[in-house]
Formats: sequence, structure tokens, C-alpha cells
Amino acid sequence: MSILRSSAESLIERFGTMPLLWFPDGSRTPVAIGAFYVPLLVSYTQEDMEAKGLRKLADPNAPRPPVHFTALEMATRERGCLFFGGTGAGKTSFALDLALNLAGAHTGDPQYGLAKLRRVVARNDLGMAAEESWCGDVPWPVYCPARAGISLSDLIDEHTPWLDTELDAPAPPTVLLIIDGIEQFSDPSAALQEAGDLLARHATLRLILLGNDYYCRSLPVPDAIAQFTLIDFNSVQRANAVAAYGLVANADLMCGRPDLFATAAVLGHAVEGSALALADAWLASAFDGATRDALAHAALAYLCDDQTAFQSNEASLGPVMGSAFARTVLIPALAAHALSRTQVATIVSTFAGHPRALRTVIPLLAEIWHANGREVGPLARALLATRDAFATGILIGADMIVTYDPSPDALAFARAALAEMIARGDATLALRDRAAQSLALIGDPRDLGELIAIPAGRAVIGSDTHPNSMPVHHADVAAFLIGRYPVTNADYGAFASFTGRPWSSPDAASPTRSNAPATDLTWYDACAYCAWLTEQWRASGRITPDQHVRLPTEPEWEWAARGAQPDQPGSVRYPWAGPWAPGLSNSAELGLNVVTAVGICPGGRTPLGIDDMAGQIWEWTTTLWGSDMANPSFTYPYRDDGREALDADVTVRRVLRGGCFSSGKMKACCTYRGSLEPNGFWRGNGFRIVVARTSSN
Repeated sequence: MSILRSSAESLIERFGTMPLLWFPDGSRTPVAIGAFYVPLLVSYTQEDMEAKGLRKLADPNAPRPPVHFTALEMATRERGCLFFGGTGAGKTSFALDLALNLAGAHTGDPQYGLAKLRRVVARNDLGMAAEESWCGDVPWPVYCPARAGISLSDLIDEHTPWLDTELDAPAPPTVLLIIDGIEQFSDPSAALQEAGDLLARHATLRLILLGNDYYCRSLPVPDAIAQFTLIDFNSVQRANAVAAYGLVANADLMCGRPDLFATAAVLGHAVEGSALALADAWLASAFDGATRDALAHAALAYLCDDQTAFQSNEASLGPVMGSAFARTVLIPALAAHALSRTQVATIVSTFAGHPRALRTVIPLLAEIWHANGREVGPLARALLATRDAFATGILIGADMIVTYDPSPDALAFARAALAEMIARGDATLALRDRAAQSLALIGDPRDLGELIAIPAGRAVIGSDTHPNSMPVHHADVAAFLIGRYPVTNADYGAFASFTGRPWSSPDAASPTRSNAPATDLTWYDACAYCAWLTEQWRASGRITPDQHVRLPTEPEWEWAARGAQPDQPGSVRYPWAGPWAPGLSNSAELGLNVVTAVGICPGGRTPLGIDDMAGQIWEWTTTLWGSDMANPSFTYPYRDDGREALDADVTVRRVLRGGCFSSGKMKACCTYRGSLEPNGFWRGNGFRIVVARTSSN
């Protein structure tokens, strides 16, 4: 254990006094992480854990508030974790807080130890609170910040060449390996697979990976690694921190992003406005104008690969410019000021050479130009024409047009660029969803109510990949039309507004989620929508008097999703008529844990052109399951035995199909059968419509 103890002592020596708070005027010494750390929450909630959030409420207007878990709790529960967060989300602070306190528990350090990990945390804006702590065996922590351009194995060899030897010993210790910044690796996907192999090879190894969500979200992740998203501080966390640390600030005005919250904290007051306003206020308190100008040019040079850019000012600057605080808050603002003094062509050329480094800079530059009365539109349009692997220019340019230049011509230009990016399908699913959110704001050009004609046929139903989907058999299906997409928030919202039907989805009124599937809907809600739409479409002439809108039966759903794919023993069938692959569906393997906009997985469409039939949301059908969640009363083969009784009792569950964002690839497929009580609802279930002859049921 001597090498592990030495590693723990070195960790505390190197990072134990590393500042988390930097005061601009020098009136106070920087504050280390051990003296100022606010625990981070993840997007995963108690509701998600409890049977995928099933809610059966007498009053649909009174949904349960989300109760979030902490990052520490997830790290305790899972052997392998991948935490996503944006710039300034607190990834490094979380990693170091955990590593230092685990190291302190082993070394007896007076500042760090398990007691520091026992904290009461507000889990939502309502102030619902619970204690977090480290549970179970205390591992030896190893903290490794990733470095650009190398592999995971190179990093481990560089930091912990003894790791395999220790873990292969007859009585191996429990080690927690923390890899911070996986986006820095030369091949993040390969690094994730290698991380999964490490867990499989060493039973006493625990693993935490941290990555920037812009670059790492939607990468294929091994099953052994659970994925979680870090979220901003809620209002109660901010208020509690202000009170606990004696800050002279208004918590209501402070940003929830951890690095910006810390910036406001050290300024002694809350600066209303953006990251730029906070950075400028800090810099103005720390440096005179001439120094700020020199730093601006140095910051731009630094981001454009000149690692020595700050050396000439090092004596006067001290260590602040090498800190995480400077990297996420100060340097982007300084570089934005430097670039703001140049012309569009220079900016676009510089950005094209360094899109990753300047991703957080360009939005600040646009803010500077707008404040100074300079037109932002030409730069936005030029960025929309750029191409890089992460669609950085397109997404930034679209945001700039929405914010600063929402003219019809500019919006049309942005709309075309975003739609083309989604159709190409080469960006990650998470980035395509960002594009679709911008489309929702400026007008999604797609027909989200489009219907696809499904011919009559003898459908292959079932699979041997799950007992409830057996036996494989055939069912005759009449011709029908089916929604190309699940019913969206915009369409269901129109129904709810017209009829006054209660709907408690948090996405109901979100302007960026109008093109996402409508969720938090009971079976009765879905049926009521279908009845209303039947009346609307008959009145408008879209359907004939002998047609009606309804939910699909179970065979209709599988026939539409699976098509003519035959059964192959042991093989899971997917809508795209091929093997599972990342990016073709919004399933658990991507770790998004939320719905995305509809129709943004072009490679995952059925041969007939139907979208989102695997993952995304569980979809209601008309078919009955029975009262027991585990064992269906209405087993296969499908037959006329009363399983299509629309007036069945509320205790009889209805079949759900397709899986959702938290379903793995064995469930997010053509054949797996799920179920839910008809008055149950949660954020992972919705529906799509069928149009059929009235006699067709």
C-alpha cells in the first residue's frame, strides 16, 4: 500500500491548496476547494429511478417535483461513471473534492476526509433536501487530468505506471481512477472502450470519467459505465451558499453555472447579465486598461496554440491565468475583446483554424459587437457557411441570428443551414438536437404531422430475445397510415389549449421543445387527442368520414417498425433493418436521459421512412397487457381474445412499444413489449397516431 499512500499524499500536496475562488483586488487570498465547494446535482432524479418515473396521480395537475441525486451519490452507487457537463459546470471541482477527501480519509489529513463528504444538499428549487455521503469501502483515489492528443493508456502509464501491478496483486486494493477531460484524448471513443475494458479486467477498480458535453455527448459508452449529466445550482443551493459563506450578494441574481456563481461570489455582489459582464467586472477590478488590452491579445494567441502567450506578464499576473477559472471565465472574454477589433473575414478565418478553442469566444464577441452598435448578422451568416466536425459554426451562427438578427432573410438562411446539418446526420445526436432546438425557435420547416402509408400484409411478430415477446408468429394487418413522427409538443399543445385538458409536462410551453415528442401523457390523454383530431381532420377534409385517428394496435406498430424483416433466432430487430449502431436512436447507450427533437436520426428511419420507432419515447398502443407488470395476461401469439377492448378497466395495463431514452438496445427495438397502467404517465412515454378505416380496429 506504500505506493498508494504516497500517491494520496502527493494528490493532497499538489491539489489541496489549489484555489477555487480568486479575488480580483488582492484583498483576500484565494480560497481552496476544501473551504468553498457546493455539491453538484445530476439530471437523474428519484422519479427516473423508480420504475422509470411511473406516476399515477388522482390529480394530473399535481405532478411530483423532481428530486435530483447528487454526483457523489452516483459515484458511490456505480463502479463506473461518466459525468457530462458544459464549460464551467464544475467537473474538475467535483473530481478534486472527491479525490482529496478520499485521500484524506486514508492519510489522516486534517483538512480533508470522509466527514467533508457528508453534506445536506437541496435537491430542487422547492428546497427538498437530503444528506449525501460516501457509502461503502473507501477507495484509494487517483486523479489524472487528460492531456491533448494522447490515449488513455498513455495517460495511465504517465501518471500511474504501477496501476496494473497493484490491481493484479493477490489481495488487490480498491482504487478509484478519475480521468478528467476525456474530450482531450486523441480518440475519446477509443478511450471509453478502453475504460470499459479496464473495469472488466480489474474487479477492484472503480472509475470516474468527466467530459465536456458538447464534444462527448452521444459517444458510444460501454454498458459498465453509467452516464450522468451535471446540472447548474438551483436557487436554494445558491441561497444556501451565499448564507453559509457570508457572501455579500443577492443569490436570486447569481448565475447557476458553478464557475460564474463563484465569479459573482468573489466580486462581492451579483453582476446581472452574462458571462461577459462577470468576466469584465472581475478584470476591471484586477487590472488597468492597458494591462487588460495586453492580456486580450495574449488570450487570443493562447487559444490559437501559443502556450507561452502569458509568460511576459507572468510576474505581475501570478498563477491566476493558469487556473481553471481563467480558462472558463477570463480567457474567453479577453479573447473576445481582442477579436472584436477585427473584421468578419479575419474572425471567420481564425475561427476556421481553431473552432474548438473559440467556441465559447464567438458568442461573447457577438455580445460585444451588439452592445457597441455593430451589426452581427454578416458574421452570423459567414459562420453558418463554415463546416467542422462538431457543427460549431452552424450552431453559433444560428444562435446569433436568433438573438441579434431575426430578420426574415436571416432566419431563412439559418433555417436552411440547420435543416441541412440535421439531414446530413454526421454530427452527434446531441448536436443535431441542439440544431433542432434552434429550428423550433425560428420555425421548423418539416411537416411534423406527416403520415406514412403502410400496406396490408402478413407481419412477422415477436422475437426469442425476451420471454414476453415469444413465440414468433404471424398476424394479418390491414393497410393504414401512421405518423412519421411521434405526436409533438406543438400538436398536443394545440389540442390541450383548444380543449382545456390538463397537461403537466415541463416541456409543454418550452419554445425550444415544440418539435420534441409530447410526453407525460396517459393512455386516456392519447385517446382523447385522437378523438379530437378525428373531428378536426374530418371537418378540414384531410380524412374521409369513414376514417378515424386512433392509436396503433400492437401488430400495426410492429409491422410499421419492423416491416418485412424475418425472424432470426437470437437477433434483435431494429427499425433500420440492420444491427444496432450508435447515433441511430436515442437509447440509453447515448446517456442523454431526455427526449430529443423528432426525426433527427436519419440513419435510424425505417425503409418506409418512419422516424423514432426505437428509443426516444415509449409509445402507447390500444392493446391490453394485463394487471401484472412482469407477466402479461394477453400473451403471444396475438389473437382476437379481447385484448383490443378499449373499455377495459383502469387496472389493466396497456402495451407500450419502442423503448425510450433510458432503454437499452435490447428494449429500444421492434419487438420488446412494455406496459403501463392507462392512467400512468411520465417524461418517457408518449404516442404516435394511426389513420384507419372506422371498421378497422
